[in-house]
Amino acid sequence: MFAYLKEIESLSNQQPGLQPFFQTIQKTTLNYAPGLFHCYDFPGLPRTNNARESDFRDLNRRLLRTTGQKGLTRRIIQRSGAWELLHRPATLQNTILAFNHVAPQDFVEERQRIRQHRDRFRMHTRSQKQSHLQLTKLELRWAKLLPNSS
Repeated sequence: MFAYLKEIESLSNQQPGLQPFFQTIQKTTLNYAPGLFHCYDFPGLPRTNNARESDFRDLNRRLLRTTGQKGLTRRIIQRSGAWELLHRPATLQNTILAFNHVAPQDFVEERQRIRQHRDRFRMHTRSQKQSHLQLTKLELRWAKLLPNSS
């Protein structure tokens, strides 16, 4: 990549109109360079490609289609987990077959872990109406507390 940048630099030196283009490309590349090639430092680590980014785009499209909220991806991943990015079986029958390979105890443990994880976000909301409803519920619970209870 850096050899290609050198080639672009020599071309831009010959044609001054290309200088701003080269400077932009060079600046962007140098900004991203520390994270671009880290996969080459670790044997066996898969090389970077667009497939992972494609999964994020697919998730964005799916969430926008089902929730109608743009920008929901980060919150969904934080609340639900990165499993949202995994490929899903195409049909219900394939989903059932995939679940048949999971030990029942493992499924119960994972479901409990997800519930505990989601409980941490139960009071998180961006809706003013929901915030007022949550506050009202908390005020009612507060009012029901005994004066000497802790």
